[in-house]
Parts: sequence; C-alpha cells; structure tokens
Amino acid sequence: MENNIFREERLRMILEILSQEKKIVVKDLAEKFSLSDSSIRLDLTELEKRGLIFRTHGGAIIPDETRNDIVLNKNILQQRKETCADEKRRIANAVMDLISDGDSIMIDGGSTNYFIAKQLHQKRGLTIVTSSTHLLPVLAQINDANIFLTGGLFQREFEDLIGEISLEIIGRFSPDKTIMGTDGISLKQGLTSTEPSMAPLKRKMVSISKHLIVVADSTKIGKVCLVHVAGLNEVETIVTDSNISDDDFKALSEAGPRVIAA
Repeated sequence: MENNIFREERLRMILEILSQEKKIVVKDLAEKFSLSDSSIRLDLTELEKRGLIFRTHGGAIIPDETRNDIVLNKNILQQRKETCADEKRRIANAVMDLISDGDSIMIDGGSTNYFIAKQLHQKRGLTIVTSSTHLLPVLAQINDANIFLTGGLFQREFEDLIGEISLEIIGRFSPDKTIMGTDGISLKQGLTSTEPSMAPLKRKMVSISKHLIVVADSTKIGKVCLVHVAGLNEVETIVTDSNISDDDFKALSEAGPRVIAA
C-alpha cells in the first residue's frame, strides 16, 4: 500500500483494523502501510492521546469495554434523517425555545439540524449563516430571513462546503447563536467527529460562537470519534432527547453545559 495516504485516513484504517482484531502489532502495520516502525508508533501514540486506544509493548489494543463506544463512520445523510426521526423533531422543537426573533444564527449540516432548519420559519427576522447546501432549500423558504451560504469545496457525501474558503468566511461572522451537530459526546473527549474534513469547520464555529448550542440524539452520548472538535467547557447548551440516561444527564450537566432532554 502506498505511503502517501493522508494521515487521518490512515489513523481511521488503523482503528478499523483494531476494532475487528482487538489488537495490532507495529511491525504488521508498518508492512501494510509501507512505513517505518517509528512512523507507526507515532500514529499509535496519536490515537492513544485521543483516548481511542491503549499502547502495548510492540502494538496496541482496544479494550472490550470501550470498543463499542468508538464510531468510525456515519451513514449517508438521507439514512441519518430517518434514524431517530421522532427524537430529532423533539430536539428541534426544544431548540426553538432558545431562538429569538431577530437572532443571527450559524448552523452547520447534519440530520438533526435538518429538522431544526424546518422549524426556523417560526421566527421572524433571522440572519442565518450555513455551510450546508442540504439545508439551503429549506432555509430559502423563510421569506424574511437573510441567508449567507459559506463558499468552499462542495463535499458531495454530506452536502457541505468545506476547506479554506469556507473557514475564512465563517471567521467573518459573530452570530448570536451557533447550532452545531456532533458525531460523539463524551466526558473525557468532549465533542468529536468522524470526518477530518469537517472538524476544522466545527472548530471554527466554536471559536466564533457567543452561545454554542450542540444538538445530538441520545445515541451519540458516550460515543468517541476519530477527530477532536471541542471540550465540554466550550459548550453552553446540549439539546438531546429524553432517552438519555439519568447518569449521563447528571454527568454532562456537572461537566458544565446546560443539558436539555426533549
């Protein structure tokens, strides 16, 4: 295998191997990726730093108790819109209580934010900034909203705009509220994403947020993905559904964010 694979993709592939085989050996990975043992050790050290694996002498493992909490990939957008749809509608309704007429809002793509976008017509005089081409047709139906679409490279799989152009444009705004989806929320790792291409945009959104609202159905709670986005200390509000366990609700609340179970 050629050694010019982007590092994040290689890290994902290493995790996929680990999730199937439970343990890996440095020398086997070095041969598979045509890299030196030292390069593979650096990769394993990075994955351990992210809280995804444990290093061992000569390799690494994923403990059985954490293996099911790691999320490597997500389904295509249409499939995700059909998963936990009732819960996502309740989340969307709860988010409306956090939005006021005249607010400026930044909202990224994703299945939960699709349901939120469909409810924003309830509010008057909004200014909306989005990187999601998937949300644009829904947002365009809000007659009195000012809508900004970030530029950038079109990512077909998730119908989002990514890259340096999108990052630069996001940085020009200072919205009243930022509504952001996430692939995983955990006490140790905070917000994480399965997609290395999307994580920089999410980090930028966090950095310019006055009030960060993270939306995620309860199946995302306790999950950890490949790429770190933000710590829980950077989140003002988490809106999830009522299927969240009492223990998770208490632990997340004690970590800092206000947690709303819709």
